[in-house]
Amino acid sequence: MRLTSRHTGVTLIELLVVVLIISVISTIATGVYTQQLGKAREAKTRQEIRTLEVAINQYKVDTGQFPPTGSGNTLAPDSLVTTGTYQGSGYLAVALRSSLNGNLQDPLSNRWRGPYIEWDINRMGFYNGTTVVTADQLPADTPLGNISFVDPYGMPYFYIRSDDYAARGGTELPDGPFAASEIYFNPSTFQIISFGPSRQSLNPPERGLAPDDITNFYSPAQ
Repeated sequence: MRLTSRHTGVTLIELLVVVLIISVISTIATGVYTQQLGKAREAKTRQEIRTLEVAINQYKVDTGQFPPTGSGNTLAPDSLVTTGTYQGSGYLAVALRSSLNGNLQDPLSNRWRGPYIEWDINRMGFYNGTTVVTADQLPADTPLGNISFVDPYGMPYFYIRSDDYAARGGTELPDGPFAASEIYFNPSTFQIISFGPSRQSLNPPERGLAPDDITNFYSPAQ
C-alpha cells in the first residue's frame, strides 16, 4: 500500500483568521491603554490641584493673603498688570516659588516662608497655553509673571482668588437654594481650574463647569 504525506502548511484563510484575531486584540489593548492613560492624567491633575491648594493655604497663613490672580508682565512692589484671555497662574507661580518680587533670597515680605511648592521647570508654560516652557526655551527677558503652572494636558492651570471673582470672572453657582446668600463657588477662598482633555472650557461665569474640566470646586458627578 502506497503511503501519502499529509499537507501541514498554513492556508491563506487560516492566516487571515490569525491576522484578524491579532488585529482585534490589538484594538482592544489600545483602547484599554488609552482609557487607563486618560484616567492616570485625570488622577495626576486632581493630585496637583490638591498640592496647589495646600501650598496656597500655607502662603495665606504666612502672608495674610492669597496670591494674586492670573498672569502679568510686572512684579511687586510695582503694580501687578494682568494680561491675556487665558489668565493662567503666573502670579501664583511667582508667589509660591520665589515671593512676589521674584527673589526668594530677599523676599518681598519677611513673613514669606517659601518656597511653598516644588514644580518641574519643564512643566511650566506661557499663560496663553501656546508654548510649554522647557529650561532651554525660556528667554532670559521673559516676565516671570507670565509663566504658569501647566497641567498634564499641556495647558496652564487657571487660578483666581475670591477678591477678584466679580471683576475677573469667577465661576458662579447655578440658580438654586444658595443663590440668595452665595454667588460663587468657593466664595471666600479661590478657584483652580484645569481645562482637561479638551484643553478648553466655557466662558465666565461658567468657566470650569464643562464636562471634562477638573477643578477644586466642582465635579460633573455632583
